[in-house]
Amino acid sequence: MLSKNTAEAAFRGNCKMNRDLRLKPFHVGSHQGHRYVINIEDMETHSIDEKTAELLWQLLDNGDSFWKSPNIEPLKTLGLLSNKRKHAARKRPKDPVPIINAAFFLTQSCNLRCVYCYGAGGEYGHKGNMAEKTAFQAVDWLIEQSGKVKKIQIGFFGGEPFLNFPLMKKIVDYARERTHAVQKDVGFYATTNGTLLEKEQIDFIQDHKIWVMISFDGPREIQDAQRPFSGGKGSYDAIVPKIKHLLAIRPETPGHAVIMGDTDPRVIKESLREIGFANVSISPASDCMLTCDAKKPNSGRNLRNVFKTLEEEADTWLTGIKTRDTQTLEELKKSSNLYHGLIVFAHNRKKIFPCGAGLGFVGISSTGDVYLCHRFVGMDAYRLGNIFDGHMDRDDFLESPTAFVKECNNCPARYFCAGGCKYDNAASTGSVFKPPLEMCHLCRQGFELGAYVSSRLDREDRTFLREERIVPPKFCPLDF
Repeated sequence: MLSKNTAEAAFRGNCKMNRDLRLKPFHVGSHQGHRYVINIEDMETHSIDEKTAELLWQLLDNGDSFWKSPNIEPLKTLGLLSNKRKHAARKRPKDPVPIINAAFFLTQSCNLRCVYCYGAGGEYGHKGNMAEKTAFQAVDWLIEQSGKVKKIQIGFFGGEPFLNFPLMKKIVDYARERTHAVQKDVGFYATTNGTLLEKEQIDFIQDHKIWVMISFDGPREIQDAQRPFSGGKGSYDAIVPKIKHLLAIRPETPGHAVIMGDTDPRVIKESLREIGFANVSISPASDCMLTCDAKKPNSGRNLRNVFKTLEEEADTWLTGIKTRDTQTLEELKKSSNLYHGLIVFAHNRKKIFPCGAGLGFVGISSTGDVYLCHRFVGMDAYRLGNIFDGHMDRDDFLESPTAFVKECNNCPARYFCAGGCKYDNAASTGSVFKPPLEMCHLCRQGFELGAYVSSRLDREDRTFLREERIVPPKFCPLDF
């Protein structure tokens, strides 16, 4: 169990000394000669002139005396800073956090051999299929864990989940029956490589409203090199016709690509659009923590082209908004990694946890073991319990990393990424709580460019974005 992991315990112990550090209340940024300030606690951004930027820097240099300085009063009048500090609730919740979302590992096997696979060829250290008894118990366990929450989510994962399609169908029927009996709702989703999407599977997806994401890495040469079949043959030509069949019925289906080395994200996105994907996302490959037969990616990731793409997208966003180019903005909304940064400032949204791992979301292995998330399946150090014994040990994950991780504690983007992906952290640095430097830089870049674009918008721009539904209305999500 993670609580017994000496490396993690030592890391958390060393972090305790940072809990009382004075948090910086704002951040001054600049892009292409434009100055802006971010009120970190309020997640607001404002355009400022050079004189105001100098004043803010002077105040920041005063450290603990910042809030006592007489120079702060003009900034309050300008609306640049709140009259009182508002800190996010970052402490451990008093009541148990309900688990409402679980990735069911229908099989721990795969017909592809992706070179960056973090699951050891999809086997996650223990090859096998989930039994019907285990699957039904997992449904009952999730219903119980969800407490008073009225809707649960079940994900079909692997390996390649459609290798165990018969069980998937049984789970859908059983989960609907059981949730109806206790007056709850259930939603389903699946992550698939697309190799097994025949008519029967696609009809099932459509009939049962299963949200599906396709893992596909782009052009033929990249897809075939990074995601070959287990025998070594390229997979592009076999999968693309099946993807197009699904998209003809479910055009909103997203495609997600993993990039390695210094691959240009623009090339990947354009290739996925040519196939027919309207919704596209990309992420850099993580290191593999399990014993992998495939070649592991180099932990020294080259994100040069990712940074360049973000900067270009910032300019495209700003131009599109100012010229009221709705078509371009709709395309950006579906594929731009910068969209999250714009929403954060449009909604003044703060994250205190990077994701639901160990909180509202877990991964359940084919044998019924419960893990921190789907990426940790097969790793004993991150096993939280088992669906058959009911015991769960997840106390280490109920406190926000922004409260004690020194890399986060005084970072202006602490409420933007809230500590980063736990798996990527562990694979890169050895601790789920210590983010790798290159990913910190990437998150901060998205945060600052989102603030830059947002600070350039006037009231008419914001109204336009709301009326065209480029930016949705503010809502109150359950913040995990």
